[in-house]
Amino acid sequence: MATAAELGYDTGASATEMAEEIFGDGVTVVSADYTGDSRSSAIYSNGDALAPGATPGDTGVILSTGRANSFTNSWGDPNRAPNTSRNTSGENNNSEFNQVAGARTYDASYLDVSFIPDSSVMTIEFVFSSEEFPEYQDSIYQDVVAVWVNGSVVEMDVSGGTANPGNISASINENLYLDNTGDDYNTEMDGLTITMTLTMHVNPGEVNDIRIGIADVGDSSYDSNLLIAADSVQTDLVAVTDEAHVAPDGSKVVDVLGNDVNNSSGVLTITHVNGVEVTAGSIVTLATGQQVEVNGDGTLTLHGDGDIEDFNFTYTASNGDNSDTGFVNASSIPCFVAGTLIRTPGGEVPVECLQPGDLVTTRDHGAQPLRWIGSRSVAAEGDFAPILIRSGCFGSHRDLLVSPQHRILLRDAYAELLFGEGEVLVAAKDLLNGGSISRQFGGKVTYVHLLFDQHQVIYSEGLTTESFLPGPQTAELFEQPVLQEIYALFPELDPETGLGYGASARPGLKGFEGRLLAAVQAA
Repeated sequence: MATAAELGYDTGASATEMAEEIFGDGVTVVSADYTGDSRSSAIYSNGDALAPGATPGDTGVILSTGRANSFTNSWGDPNRAPNTSRNTSGENNNSEFNQVAGARTYDASYLDVSFIPDSSVMTIEFVFSSEEFPEYQDSIYQDVVAVWVNGSVVEMDVSGGTANPGNISASINENLYLDNTGDDYNTEMDGLTITMTLTMHVNPGEVNDIRIGIADVGDSSYDSNLLIAADSVQTDLVAVTDEAHVAPDGSKVVDVLGNDVNNSSGVLTITHVNGVEVTAGSIVTLATGQQVEVNGDGTLTLHGDGDIEDFNFTYTASNGDNSDTGFVNASSIPCFVAGTLIRTPGGEVPVECLQPGDLVTTRDHGAQPLRWIGSRSVAAEGDFAPILIRSGCFGSHRDLLVSPQHRILLRDAYAELLFGEGEVLVAAKDLLNGGSISRQFGGKVTYVHLLFDQHQVIYSEGLTTESFLPGPQTAELFEQPVLQEIYALFPELDPETGLGYGASARPGLKGFEGRLLAAVQAA
Protein backbone atom coordinates (compact mmCIF):
# COMPACT_ATOMS: atom_id res chain seq x y z
CA MET A 1 0.00 0.00 0.00
CA ALA A 2 1.28 3.44 -0.94
CA THR A 3 1.32 6.52 1.29
CA ALA A 4 -0.03 9.87 0.14
CA ALA A 5 2.51 12.53 -0.78
CA GLU A 6 2.07 15.57 -2.97
CA LEU A 7 4.02 15.81 -6.20
CA GLY A 8 5.50 19.15 -7.11
CA TYR A 9 2.97 21.11 -9.21
CA ASP A 10 3.77 24.27 -11.16
CA THR A 11 0.20 25.29 -11.99
CA GLY A 12 1.43 28.65 -13.27
CA ALA A 13 3.47 27.13 -16.11
CA SER A 14 2.79 28.77 -19.46
CA ALA A 15 1.82 26.88 -22.60
CA THR A 16 5.32 27.34 -24.01
CA GLU A 17 6.91 26.07 -20.79
CA MET A 18 4.68 22.99 -20.85
CA ALA A 19 5.50 22.36 -24.51
CA GLU A 20 9.24 22.70 -23.89
CA GLU A 21 8.86 20.29 -20.95
CA ILE A 22 7.39 17.43 -22.98
CA PHE A 23 9.09 17.93 -26.38
CA GLY A 24 12.51 16.33 -26.68
CA ASP A 25 15.23 15.39 -29.14
CA GLY A 26 14.62 15.83 -32.84
CA VAL A 27 11.78 18.33 -32.43
CA THR A 28 11.79 22.14 -32.19
CA VAL A 29 8.85 23.95 -30.57
CA VAL A 30 7.68 26.95 -32.60
CA SER A 31 4.69 28.11 -30.54
CA ALA A 32 2.16 26.81 -28.03
CA ASP A 33 -1.28 27.66 -26.64
CA TYR A 34 -3.25 26.17 -23.75
CA THR A 35 -7.05 25.96 -23.56
CA GLY A 36 -8.75 25.04 -20.29
CA ASP A 37 -9.13 26.03 -16.67
CA SER A 38 -5.94 27.63 -15.34
CA ARG A 39 -5.96 25.12 -12.46
CA SER A 40 -6.28 22.11 -14.79
CA SER A 41 -2.71 22.14 -16.11
CA ALA A 42 0.70 21.93 -14.49
CA ILE A 43 4.28 20.78 -14.81
CA TYR A 44 4.68 18.02 -12.22
CA SER A 45 7.90 16.82 -10.57
CA ASN A 46 9.22 14.09 -8.21
CA GLY A 47 7.15 11.39 -9.91
CA ASP A 48 9.76 8.63 -9.66
CA ALA A 49 10.37 9.13 -5.94
CA LEU A 50 6.84 9.88 -4.76
CA ALA A 51 4.51 8.12 -7.22
CA PRO A 52 6.35 5.20 -8.86
CA GLY A 53 4.12 3.43 -11.37
CA ALA A 54 1.60 6.27 -11.40
CA THR A 55 3.53 8.71 -13.58
CA PRO A 56 5.16 8.13 -16.99
CA GLY A 57 8.37 9.84 -15.89
CA ASP A 58 9.97 11.75 -13.04
CA THR A 59 8.75 15.05 -14.48
CA GLY A 60 6.26 16.04 -17.13
CA VAL A 61 2.97 17.78 -17.79
CA ILE A 62 -0.43 16.97 -16.32
CA LEU A 63 -3.70 18.00 -18.01
CA SER A 64 -6.85 17.40 -15.98
CA THR A 65 -10.63 17.66 -16.26
CA GLY A 66 -10.48 18.79 -12.62
CA ARG A 67 -7.60 20.38 -10.78
CA ALA A 68 -4.14 19.17 -11.72
CA ASN A 69 -2.90 19.12 -8.12
CA SER A 70 -5.79 16.84 -7.08
CA PHE A 71 -3.92 13.94 -8.69
CA THR A 72 -2.28 13.33 -5.29
CA ASN A 73 -3.02 14.03 -1.61
CA SER A 74 -0.69 15.36 1.08
CA TRP A 75 -1.33 12.87 3.90
CA GLY A 76 -2.86 9.51 4.81
CA ASP A 77 -4.08 7.05 2.22
CA PRO A 78 -3.45 8.16 -1.37
CA ASN A 79 -6.96 7.32 -2.65
CA ARG A 80 -9.37 8.72 -0.08
CA ALA A 81 -12.44 9.44 -2.23
CA PRO A 82 -14.10 7.39 -4.99
CA ASN A 83 -15.64 10.41 -6.71
CA THR A 84 -13.22 13.33 -6.86
CA SER A 85 -14.95 15.93 -9.04
CA ARG A 86 -14.44 19.52 -10.08
CA ASN A 87 -16.72 21.31 -12.51
CA THR A 88 -14.07 23.57 -14.02
CA SER A 89 -14.17 26.44 -16.49
CA GLY A 90 -12.61 24.15 -19.10
CA GLU A 91 -14.18 24.10 -22.56
CA ASN A 92 -17.51 22.25 -22.92
CA ASN A 93 -18.95 20.73 -26.09
CA ASN A 94 -15.74 20.93 -28.10
CA SER A 95 -16.67 19.48 -31.49
CA GLU A 96 -13.38 17.60 -31.99
CA PHE A 97 -13.51 15.93 -28.58
CA ASN A 98 -17.21 15.19 -29.14
CA GLN A 99 -16.39 13.38 -32.37
CA VAL A 100 -13.69 11.23 -30.75
CA ALA A 101 -15.87 10.43 -27.73
CA GLY A 102 -19.11 9.96 -29.64
CA ALA A 103 -20.89 12.09 -27.02
CA ARG A 104 -20.96 15.59 -25.53
CA THR A 105 -17.77 16.48 -23.68
CA TYR A 106 -17.01 18.80 -20.76
CA ASP A 107 -14.09 20.44 -18.92
CA ALA A 108 -11.64 19.97 -21.79
CA SER A 109 -8.00 20.74 -21.09
CA TYR A 110 -5.63 20.71 -24.06
CA LEU A 111 -2.35 21.97 -25.45
CA ASP A 112 -1.87 23.14 -29.06
CA VAL A 113 1.75 23.14 -30.24
CA SER A 114 3.36 24.06 -33.55
CA PHE A 115 6.67 22.26 -34.01
CA ILE A 116 9.30 21.25 -36.59
CA PRO A 117 10.46 17.61 -36.48
CA ASP A 118 13.64 16.36 -38.11
CA SER A 119 12.23 12.89 -38.90
CA SER A 120 8.94 11.51 -40.19
CA VAL A 121 7.88 9.43 -37.17
CA MET A 122 7.28 10.85 -33.70
CA THR A 123 6.23 9.35 -30.39
CA ILE A 124 4.75 10.40 -27.04
CA GLU A 125 4.60 8.57 -23.68
CA PHE A 126 1.71 9.10 -21.28
CA VAL A 127 -0.46 7.75 -18.45
CA PHE A 128 -4.26 8.08 -18.28
CA SER A 129 -5.88 8.06 -14.83
CA SER A 130 -9.52 8.46 -13.85
CA GLU A 131 -12.11 8.37 -11.09
CA GLU A 132 -14.47 6.79 -13.65
CA PHE A 133 -12.68 3.48 -12.93
CA PRO A 134 -14.04 0.96 -12.12
CA GLU A 135 -17.69 1.89 -11.55
CA TYR A 136 -18.32 3.59 -14.89
CA GLN A 137 -16.02 1.67 -17.23
CA ASP A 138 -19.07 0.15 -18.98
CA SER A 139 -21.15 3.34 -18.99
CA ILE A 140 -21.49 6.37 -21.25
CA TYR A 141 -19.09 8.32 -19.03
CA GLN A 142 -15.95 7.53 -21.00
CA ASP A 143 -13.60 10.41 -20.21
CA VAL A 144 -11.16 10.43 -23.08
CA VAL A 145 -7.62 11.31 -24.09
CA ALA A 146 -7.29 12.59 -27.65
CA VAL A 147 -4.38 13.60 -29.87
CA TRP A 148 -4.55 15.20 -33.31
CA VAL A 149 -1.60 15.74 -35.65
CA ASN A 150 -2.15 18.14 -38.54
CA GLY A 151 -5.89 17.79 -38.02
CA SER A 152 -6.09 13.97 -37.98
CA VAL A 153 -6.83 11.87 -34.89
CA VAL A 154 -3.97 9.65 -33.71
CA GLU A 155 -5.04 6.30 -32.27
CA MET A 156 -3.20 3.82 -30.08
CA ASP A 157 -1.93 0.56 -31.52
CA VAL A 158 -4.19 -1.51 -29.27
CA SER A 159 -7.71 -2.84 -29.68
CA GLY A 160 -10.17 0.05 -29.48
CA GLY A 161 -7.65 2.74 -30.33
CA THR A 162 -8.41 5.23 -27.51
CA ALA A 163 -7.48 5.73 -23.86
CA ASN A 164 -10.71 5.67 -21.86
CA PRO A 165 -12.25 3.51 -19.09
CA GLY A 166 -14.25 1.48 -21.60
CA ASN A 167 -11.24 0.49 -23.69
CA ILE A 168 -8.65 -0.16 -20.97
CA SER A 169 -9.88 -1.75 -17.75
CA ALA A 170 -9.76 -4.92 -15.66
CA SER A 171 -11.67 -6.73 -18.42
CA ILE A 172 -10.46 -5.11 -21.68
CA ASN A 173 -6.76 -4.72 -22.54
CA GLU A 174 -6.27 -5.65 -18.89
CA ASN A 175 -2.49 -5.92 -19.10
CA LEU A 176 -2.41 -2.15 -19.59
CA TYR A 177 -4.60 -1.35 -16.54
CA LEU A 178 -3.70 -0.70 -12.89
CA ASP A 179 -6.41 -0.85 -10.22
CA ASN A 180 -5.97 1.65 -7.39
CA THR A 181 -9.03 0.97 -5.26
CA GLY A 182 -6.66 -0.65 -2.75
CA ASP A 183 -4.26 2.34 -2.55
CA ASP A 184 -1.47 0.55 -4.39
CA TYR A 185 -0.33 3.78 -6.09
CA ASN A 186 0.15 7.31 -4.86
CA THR A 187 -2.75 8.96 -6.64
CA GLU A 188 -6.29 9.95 -5.73
CA MET A 189 -7.54 8.30 -8.92
CA ASP A 190 -9.34 4.92 -8.65
CA GLY A 191 -7.62 3.47 -11.71
CA LEU A 192 -4.90 4.25 -14.21
CA THR A 193 -2.94 2.84 -17.12
CA ILE A 194 0.65 1.77 -17.26
CA THR A 195 2.87 4.06 -19.34
CA MET A 196 1.57 3.91 -22.90
CA THR A 197 2.57 5.40 -26.22
CA LEU A 198 1.27 6.98 -29.37
CA THR A 199 3.20 6.80 -32.64
CA MET A 200 2.42 9.33 -35.35
CA HIS A 201 3.53 10.36 -38.82
CA VAL A 202 4.77 13.94 -39.15
CA ASN A 203 6.24 16.05 -41.94
CA PRO A 204 9.98 16.53 -41.34
CA GLY A 205 11.59 19.92 -41.84
CA GLU A 206 8.37 21.91 -41.79
CA VAL A 207 5.88 23.25 -39.26
CA ASN A 208 3.40 20.65 -37.97
CA ASP A 209 0.58 21.07 -35.47
CA ILE A 210 -0.42 18.81 -32.60
CA ARG A 211 -3.30 19.01 -30.13
CA ILE A 212 -2.99 16.92 -26.96
CA GLY A 213 -5.75 16.88 -24.38
CA ILE A 214 -8.39 15.29 -22.21
CA ALA A 215 -12.11 15.83 -21.61
CA ASP A 216 -14.96 14.59 -19.42
CA VAL A 217 -17.59 12.67 -21.38
CA GLY A 218 -21.33 12.60 -20.67
CA ASP A 219 -21.12 14.99 -17.71
CA SER A 220 -18.60 17.11 -15.80
CA SER A 221 -18.33 14.76 -12.82
CA TYR A 222 -15.51 12.40 -11.82
CA ASP A 223 -12.13 13.79 -12.79
CA SER A 224 -9.58 12.27 -15.16
CA ASN A 225 -5.95 13.14 -15.90
CA LEU A 226 -3.45 12.89 -18.73
CA LEU A 227 0.20 12.78 -17.63
CA ILE A 228 2.82 13.26 -20.38
CA ALA A 229 6.44 12.35 -19.70
CA ALA A 230 9.10 15.04 -20.05
CA ASP A 231 11.07 14.94 -23.33
CA SER A 232 8.91 12.04 -24.60
CA VAL A 233 7.52 13.84 -27.66
CA GLN A 234 10.57 13.07 -29.80
CA THR A 235 11.85 11.45 -32.98
CA ASP A 236 15.24 10.13 -31.79
CA LEU A 237 13.89 6.73 -30.67
CA VAL A 238 10.50 5.33 -31.67
CA ALA A 239 9.46 1.91 -30.42
CA VAL A 240 7.27 0.61 -33.26
CA THR A 241 4.37 -1.73 -32.43
CA ASP A 242 5.00 -5.44 -32.97
CA GLU A 243 2.39 -8.00 -34.00
CA ALA A 244 3.14 -11.49 -32.65
CA HIS A 245 1.45 -14.87 -32.96
CA VAL A 246 1.72 -17.45 -30.18
CA ALA A 247 -0.22 -20.68 -29.66
CA PRO A 248 -2.19 -20.90 -26.38
CA ASP A 249 0.21 -23.50 -24.98
CA GLY A 250 3.29 -22.56 -27.03
CA SER A 251 6.19 -20.11 -26.98
CA LYS A 252 7.32 -17.50 -29.46
CA VAL A 253 10.51 -15.43 -29.78
CA VAL A 254 9.84 -11.83 -30.88
CA ASP A 255 12.54 -9.38 -31.97
CA VAL A 256 10.73 -6.27 -30.72
CA LEU A 257 13.77 -4.03 -31.21
CA GLY A 258 14.25 -5.05 -34.83
CA ASN A 259 11.71 -2.61 -36.28
CA ASP A 260 12.30 0.26 -33.85
CA VAL A 261 13.53 3.61 -35.18
CA ASN A 262 16.88 4.54 -33.60
CA ASN A 263 18.34 7.79 -34.91
CA SER A 264 21.30 7.74 -32.52
CA SER A 265 24.50 5.70 -32.39
CA GLY A 266 23.48 4.09 -29.10
CA VAL A 267 22.67 0.37 -28.88
CA LEU A 268 19.04 -0.46 -28.12
CA THR A 269 18.25 -2.39 -24.95
CA ILE A 270 15.01 -3.41 -23.24
CA THR A 271 14.68 -1.81 -19.79
CA HIS A 272 11.06 -2.54 -18.85
CA VAL A 273 8.29 -4.99 -19.75
CA ASN A 274 4.79 -3.77 -18.95
CA GLY A 275 6.25 -1.17 -16.60
CA VAL A 276 8.40 -3.68 -14.69
CA GLU A 277 12.16 -3.06 -14.71
CA VAL A 278 13.97 -5.99 -16.34
CA THR A 279 17.38 -7.34 -17.30
CA ALA A 280 18.40 -10.38 -19.34
CA GLY A 281 16.75 -13.45 -17.82
CA SER A 282 13.86 -11.57 -16.23
CA ILE A 283 10.38 -13.10 -16.57
CA VAL A 284 7.27 -10.93 -16.22
CA THR A 285 3.87 -12.56 -15.71
CA LEU A 286 1.05 -10.57 -17.30
CA ALA A 287 -2.39 -10.05 -15.79
CA THR A 288 -3.79 -12.32 -18.52
CA GLY A 289 -1.48 -15.14 -17.39
CA GLN A 290 1.07 -15.28 -20.18
CA GLN A 291 4.75 -14.76 -19.38
CA VAL A 292 7.31 -12.55 -21.13
CA GLU A 293 10.95 -13.60 -20.85
CA VAL A 294 13.81 -11.20 -21.64
CA ASN A 295 16.58 -12.88 -23.63
CA GLY A 296 20.26 -11.96 -23.65
CA ASP A 297 20.17 -11.05 -27.35
CA GLY A 298 17.54 -8.34 -26.86
CA THR A 299 14.58 -10.44 -27.98
CA LEU A 300 11.54 -11.47 -25.93
CA THR A 301 10.06 -14.94 -25.58
CA LEU A 302 6.29 -15.07 -25.10
CA HIS A 303 4.99 -18.10 -23.19
CA GLY A 304 1.30 -18.98 -23.52
CA ASP A 305 -0.72 -20.02 -20.47
CA GLY A 306 -3.08 -22.43 -22.24
CA ASP A 307 -5.88 -19.91 -22.72
CA ILE A 308 -7.21 -19.12 -26.19
CA GLU A 309 -7.08 -15.33 -26.19
CA ASP A 310 -5.41 -12.35 -27.75
CA PHE A 311 -3.33 -10.19 -25.41
CA ASN A 312 -1.03 -7.19 -25.41
CA PHE A 313 1.69 -5.63 -23.30
CA THR A 314 4.35 -2.92 -23.47
CA TYR A 315 8.12 -2.82 -23.46
CA THR A 316 10.50 0.11 -23.00
CA ALA A 317 13.51 0.48 -25.29
CA SER A 318 16.50 2.71 -24.52
CA ASN A 319 19.44 3.87 -26.64
CA GLY A 320 21.26 5.46 -23.71
CA ASP A 321 19.99 8.96 -24.43
CA ASN A 322 16.26 8.46 -24.92
CA SER A 323 13.67 5.80 -24.24
CA ASP A 324 10.29 4.95 -25.69
CA THR A 325 7.46 2.55 -24.95
CA GLY A 326 6.22 0.11 -27.58
CA PHE A 327 3.20 -2.18 -27.78
CA VAL A 328 3.25 -5.89 -28.55
CA ASN A 329 -0.08 -7.28 -29.76
CA ALA A 330 -0.25 -11.08 -29.74
CA SER A 331 -3.08 -12.43 -31.85
CA SER A 332 -4.41 -15.16 -34.11
CA ILE A 333 -3.80 -15.64 -37.83
CA PRO A 334 -6.08 -14.10 -40.50
CA CYS A 335 -8.88 -16.21 -41.89
CA PHE A 336 -12.38 -16.17 -43.37
CA VAL A 337 -15.58 -16.92 -41.46
CA ALA A 338 -17.48 -20.04 -42.54
CA GLY A 339 -20.34 -19.09 -44.86
CA THR A 340 -18.35 -16.43 -46.71
CA LEU A 341 -18.92 -16.65 -50.47
CA ILE A 342 -15.68 -16.90 -52.46
CA ARG A 343 -15.63 -16.06 -56.19
CA THR A 344 -14.66 -18.95 -58.48
CA PRO A 345 -14.82 -19.38 -62.29
CA GLY A 346 -18.00 -21.39 -61.76
CA GLY A 347 -19.69 -18.88 -59.46
CA GLU A 348 -19.55 -18.06 -55.77
CA VAL A 349 -18.97 -20.91 -53.31
CA PRO A 350 -19.14 -20.96 -49.46
CA VAL A 351 -15.55 -20.95 -48.24
CA GLU A 352 -15.97 -24.11 -46.16
CA CYS A 353 -17.17 -26.02 -49.24
CA LEU A 354 -13.98 -25.44 -51.21
CA GLN A 355 -11.56 -28.34 -51.65
CA PRO A 356 -7.84 -28.50 -52.55
CA GLY A 357 -7.56 -28.34 -56.34
CA ASP A 358 -10.66 -26.16 -56.77
CA LEU A 359 -10.09 -23.09 -58.92
CA VAL A 360 -10.57 -19.71 -57.23
CA THR A 361 -10.65 -16.37 -59.05
CA THR A 362 -7.74 -14.14 -58.04
CA ARG A 363 -7.26 -10.47 -58.80
CA ASP A 364 -3.74 -10.77 -60.19
CA HIS A 365 -3.43 -14.24 -61.71
CA GLY A 366 -6.88 -15.29 -62.85
CA ALA A 367 -8.14 -18.72 -61.80
CA GLN A 368 -5.70 -20.43 -59.40
CA PRO A 369 -5.94 -23.87 -57.76
CA LEU A 370 -6.43 -23.99 -54.01
CA ARG A 371 -3.58 -25.96 -52.43
CA TRP A 372 -4.79 -26.29 -48.83
CA ILE A 373 -7.78 -25.40 -46.65
CA GLY A 374 -7.97 -25.48 -42.86
CA SER A 375 -10.48 -24.43 -40.22
CA ARG A 376 -10.74 -23.69 -36.52
CA SER A 377 -13.75 -22.97 -34.28
CA VAL A 378 -13.49 -20.61 -31.29
CA ALA A 379 -15.81 -18.60 -29.04
CA ALA A 380 -16.64 -15.25 -30.66
CA GLU A 381 -15.51 -13.30 -27.60
CA GLY A 382 -12.91 -10.62 -26.93
CA ASP A 383 -10.26 -10.29 -29.60
CA PHE A 384 -11.46 -13.53 -31.25
CA ALA A 385 -14.81 -11.96 -32.16
CA PRO A 386 -15.11 -11.54 -35.95
CA ILE A 387 -15.33 -8.14 -37.59
CA LEU A 388 -18.33 -7.24 -39.73
CA ILE A 389 -17.67 -4.99 -42.73
CA ARG A 390 -21.01 -3.69 -43.93
CA SER A 391 -21.89 -3.72 -47.61
CA GLY A 392 -20.61 -0.77 -49.61
CA CYS A 393 -17.86 0.31 -47.21
CA PHE A 394 -15.21 -0.20 -49.90
CA GLY A 395 -17.12 -0.18 -53.15
CA SER A 396 -19.59 -2.71 -54.47
CA HIS A 397 -19.59 -5.67 -52.06
CA ARG A 398 -21.88 -7.41 -49.58
CA ASP A 399 -21.64 -7.74 -45.79
CA LEU A 400 -18.45 -9.62 -44.89
CA LEU A 401 -17.30 -11.28 -41.65
CA VAL A 402 -13.55 -11.86 -41.21
CA SER A 403 -11.08 -12.45 -38.40
CA PRO A 404 -9.57 -9.30 -36.84
CA GLN A 405 -6.17 -9.89 -38.47
CA HIS A 406 -7.57 -10.55 -41.95
CA ARG A 407 -6.32 -7.88 -44.32
CA ILE A 408 -8.44 -5.99 -46.82
CA LEU A 409 -7.07 -4.56 -50.07
CA LEU A 410 -7.62 -0.80 -50.14
CA ARG A 411 -7.05 1.29 -53.25
CA ASP A 412 -7.09 5.09 -53.28
CA ALA A 413 -5.04 8.22 -53.75
CA TYR A 414 -4.53 8.66 -50.01
CA ALA A 415 -2.58 5.39 -49.82
CA GLU A 416 -0.32 6.64 -52.61
CA LEU A 417 0.09 10.02 -50.92
CA LEU A 418 0.79 8.69 -47.42
CA PHE A 419 2.72 5.50 -48.12
CA GLY A 420 3.84 5.67 -51.74
CA GLU A 421 1.66 2.70 -52.71
CA GLY A 422 -1.64 2.88 -54.58
CA GLU A 423 -2.82 -0.45 -53.15
CA VAL A 424 -2.20 -1.65 -49.59
CA LEU A 425 -3.40 -4.40 -47.27
CA VAL A 426 -4.96 -3.27 -43.98
CA ALA A 427 -6.03 -5.54 -41.10
CA ALA A 428 -9.77 -5.47 -40.43
CA LYS A 429 -9.17 -4.56 -36.78
CA ASP A 430 -7.47 -1.35 -37.89
CA LEU A 431 -10.56 -0.29 -39.84
CA LEU A 432 -12.99 -0.45 -36.89
CA ASN A 433 -15.19 2.64 -36.69
CA GLY A 434 -17.96 1.55 -34.32
CA GLY A 435 -20.55 1.75 -37.09
CA SER A 436 -20.19 0.23 -40.53
CA ILE A 437 -17.15 -1.80 -39.40
CA SER A 438 -17.61 -3.40 -35.98
CA ARG A 439 -16.95 -6.50 -33.88
CA GLN A 440 -19.65 -9.15 -33.60
CA PHE A 441 -19.69 -10.84 -30.20
CA GLY A 442 -21.40 -14.02 -29.03
CA GLY A 443 -21.66 -17.71 -29.88
CA LYS A 444 -18.97 -19.63 -31.75
CA VAL A 445 -17.29 -18.79 -35.01
CA THR A 446 -15.49 -21.04 -37.48
CA TYR A 447 -12.50 -19.46 -39.18
CA VAL A 448 -11.31 -20.93 -42.49
CA HIS A 449 -7.82 -20.58 -44.03
CA LEU A 450 -7.17 -20.69 -47.80
CA LEU A 451 -3.63 -21.34 -49.05
CA PHE A 452 -2.44 -21.01 -52.67
CA ASP A 453 0.92 -21.52 -54.38
CA GLN A 454 1.56 -17.87 -53.62
CA HIS A 455 -0.11 -15.13 -51.66
CA GLN A 456 -3.22 -13.98 -53.52
CA VAL A 457 -5.85 -11.27 -53.47
CA ILE A 458 -9.24 -12.97 -53.87
CA TYR A 459 -12.88 -11.90 -53.83
CA SER A 460 -14.94 -12.61 -50.71
CA GLU A 461 -18.54 -11.39 -50.81
CA GLY A 462 -17.28 -9.18 -53.67
CA LEU A 463 -14.57 -7.48 -51.58
CA THR A 464 -10.86 -7.92 -52.35
CA THR A 465 -9.12 -9.64 -49.44
CA GLU A 466 -5.97 -11.68 -48.87
CA SER A 467 -5.42 -15.43 -48.79
CA PHE A 468 -3.43 -17.08 -45.99
CA LEU A 469 0.21 -15.95 -45.95
CA PRO A 470 2.48 -18.43 -44.11
CA GLY A 471 4.89 -16.78 -41.73
CA PRO A 472 6.69 -17.33 -38.43
CA GLN A 473 3.31 -17.83 -36.73
CA THR A 474 2.48 -20.97 -38.73
CA ALA A 475 4.37 -23.42 -36.51
CA GLU A 476 2.84 -21.88 -33.39
CA LEU A 477 -0.80 -22.00 -34.36
CA PHE A 478 -1.42 -25.35 -36.07
CA GLU A 479 -1.32 -28.89 -34.70
CA GLN A 480 1.53 -31.14 -35.86
CA PRO A 481 -0.54 -33.18 -38.37
CA VAL A 482 -1.69 -29.94 -40.01
CA LEU A 483 1.88 -28.64 -40.13
CA GLN A 484 3.10 -31.85 -41.73
CA GLU A 485 0.43 -31.46 -44.41
CA ILE A 486 1.46 -27.85 -45.14
CA TYR A 487 5.17 -28.67 -45.20
CA ALA A 488 4.55 -31.61 -47.53
CA LEU A 489 2.87 -29.22 -49.95
CA PHE A 490 5.56 -26.57 -49.53
CA PRO A 491 8.83 -28.33 -48.58
CA GLU A 492 10.76 -25.10 -49.12
CA LEU A 493 8.82 -23.41 -46.28
CA ASP A 494 11.04 -22.82 -43.23
CA PRO A 495 9.00 -23.74 -40.13
CA GLU A 496 10.99 -21.36 -37.92
CA THR A 497 10.98 -18.21 -40.05
CA GLY A 498 8.16 -18.72 -42.53
CA LEU A 499 10.60 -17.97 -45.34
CA GLY A 500 10.42 -19.86 -48.61
CA TYR A 501 6.79 -19.26 -49.51
CA GLY A 502 7.00 -15.91 -51.24
CA ALA A 503 6.22 -12.26 -50.67
CA SER A 504 2.98 -10.60 -49.73
CA ALA A 505 0.72 -9.77 -52.68
CA ARG A 506 0.69 -6.12 -51.61
CA PRO A 507 2.48 -4.00 -48.98
CA GLY A 508 0.86 -4.40 -45.58
CA LEU A 509 0.34 -1.42 -43.29
CA LYS A 510 1.28 -1.42 -39.62
CA GLY A 511 -1.52 -0.86 -37.14
CA PHE A 512 -1.07 2.87 -36.72
CA GLU A 513 -0.60 3.31 -40.48
CA GLY A 514 -3.83 1.46 -41.23
CA ARG A 515 -5.77 3.55 -38.74
CA LEU A 516 -4.27 6.72 -40.19
CA LEU A 517 -5.39 5.75 -43.69
CA ALA A 518 -8.88 4.86 -42.43
CA ALA A 519 -9.14 8.19 -40.60
CA VAL A 520 -8.07 10.17 -43.66
CA GLN A 521 -10.58 8.32 -45.82
CA ALA A 522 -13.36 9.05 -43.33
CA ALA A 523 -12.51 12.75 -43.05
